[in-house]
Amino acid sequence: MASAPADNALENEKAQKWIGWLCNFVLGGAILIIVVALGALTLARYDIIGKLPGFMTFMQTLQPSVVIALLAFLALMLTVWRKAKGRWKAGVAMALSLGLLLVMYTQVMMPGGSVPPIHDITTDMEDPSQFVTKDRPETSTGPFSIEEWRAFHSQAYADVQPIVISKDPAQVLGDARALMEERGWDVDYVDAATGHVEGTAYAGYLKFRDDVVVEVTPVADGSSRVDMRSVSQVGVSDLGYNAARIKAFLGDLQAM
Repeated sequence: MASAPADNALENEKAQKWIGWLCNFVLGGAILIIVVALGALTLARYDIIGKLPGFMTFMQTLQPSVVIALLAFLALMLTVWRKAKGRWKAGVAMALSLGLLLVMYTQVMMPGGSVPPIHDITTDMEDPSQFVTKDRPETSTGPFSIEEWRAFHSQAYADVQPIVISKDPAQVLGDARALMEERGWDVDYVDAATGHVEGTAYAGYLKFRDDVVVEVTPVADGSSRVDMRSVSQVGVSDLGYNAARIKAFLGDLQAM
């Protein structure tokens, strides 16, 4: 009959092996999730796969990341309790999974929860600037009616307004084009006669493409009114990118 110390030693050996296996599992799982998440984003960034499939694959790593984070915490506690090896593996696994969750929360979930689910933003809701070279509807309302879109827009983006610049329209239009190019946007069309310039801007790490139009119209006193519209090419919610783009662009244009 085995002695009690021998039984305890055997039990401890089994526990050490089980904890070691768990530590290896969570570290491997965390690395795999990071590779899948970053790989999907990077492939989508360079248009090897579609933007939305890449983004959706990234977001589908949310639940596995939560599971790995919890298992990594359990493994870390077990290594401390049973004085087992593999503590660093559990710690790294927990750091990786929590880091990915933090990125998802700060870059997607938190912005998405603070803005309405629309992706067409303009300084003039009643008469938004229209595209000449791009096949876009008069207003891209997504799954909503025009009334719902206007309600979302006015509630969240009341500060997105046209600006007046004390320069003639030709000079303002030139400044707008130069500012687009300075930001790395593609300038697709310029019509000096109508004060119209169109471009393609990029959002986030995935470089989502957004269509942008700027219209400059003369004011009676010789100054210029500037309107702007920014529309995402894909998706329903833009996470606030279009409104932020308009406000930043018009602010810099006015300061030129």
